[in-house]
Amino acid sequence: MSAPDSQKQKSSRSVIDRLFEDAANVWVTHYSCESFYDRTDGRSPRITSIAVRKLDSGQTVSFSIHQVAELDGIDLAGITAHYDALERKMLDAFFAHVGGHKGMKYLHWNMRDINYGFAAIEHRYRVLGGNPAFVIPDENKFDRIRPV
Repeated sequence: MSAPDSQKQKSSRSVIDRLFEDAANVWVTHYSCESFYDRTDGRSPRITSIAVRKLDSGQTVSFSIHQVAELDGIDLAGITAHYDALERKMLDAFFAHVGGHKGMKYLHWNMRDINYGFAAIEHRYRVLGGNPAFVIPDENKFDRIRPV
C-alpha cells in the first residue's frame, strides 16, 4: 500500500470512528430505484424505497411505494396505474422525516450524485411536484468509501 493510500485509509477510519462516537445522531441510509440501464425514455429512475437506520439503536424507518399502496388500499396489480402518486406520497414521508431530524448525519454507500444519491431523490421529488422543505447539507453526508 502506498503512502497516499495509507493516508486515505487512516482518514476514512477517523471519519467512521467519529460517526460511531456520535452514533445517536447518525442515520445509515440506502435506497432502491428502477434500473438505470432500462431507461429508454430519458426519464430519471423512479425511487421505489428508502431505508434509514439509526446507527446507535438499529431502529429502521422504511419508506416504500408498496407500503404506501397497501395503506391506500391499492393491491399489487394496481400499483402501476398509481405509481406517480404513490412515489410522491412516499417521498413526502421521507422528506418529512428528514425535516424532523435536522442536524443528523447520514452515512451512505455511493449516494453521491444525480444518478444515484441524495440529489437523485430530491430530483424525483421535484419531478413529481414536491419541494423539499429541508435538504440534507452536504457536510452531513458521509460516503463510507471516501474520506471527508
